[in-house]
Amino acid sequence: MRSNSMFSIFIGSVLTVYLSFVPADLAAQDQAEQSPAALPRFEEVVAFDLTLDRLAAQVEAGDTGAIPKDRYLMINGIVSSRQLVNEDEQEYLGILELSSGEWVDGEELHLYRLYAQLRGPQFFGTVPKPRSRESSANEIPLHSHVLLIGRYLGYGQDEQGNRFPVLQAVEVRVLQ
Repeated sequence: MRSNSMFSIFIGSVLTVYLSFVPADLAAQDQAEQSPAALPRFEEVVAFDLTLDRLAAQVEAGDTGAIPKDRYLMINGIVSSRQLVNEDEQEYLGILELSSGEWVDGEELHLYRLYAQLRGPQFFGTVPKPRSRESSANEIPLHSHVLLIGRYLGYGQDEQGNRFPVLQAVEVRVLQ
């Protein structure tokens, strides 16, 4: 009986020692594989400080040189219109108009907008066919609040001469 209890204590000690080292060893291995030095800094990849309002105001003012073309933009806004340009899955192209606004002195509404190109098969079905009553699982609803990650392509101009930013979407997530 005594040898049985000694054996149990010995096995318990070995397991305790083993288990106390295994997680630390695995955690160190994970950290070595994902060293923070290997990842670029967030600010080098994403221009987090630009909002739809600021971006649209810069484009309207002609200050496009300050808009980063080498980083992603994270923009949120309301889908105010959608247009399907090419419905072929491999050549898919849909366009979203995102808008936001603010009241100035409670009397005047400033509206800001941009257009985002949804290009490629990963966006297939996000913009419905015109006058279609069918919806897809990944359709981006009209008037929904979205978060868009994209690259600044340049700007367009409407008939009245108003300029607006144009982005190439990389990801779009419906928030509401």
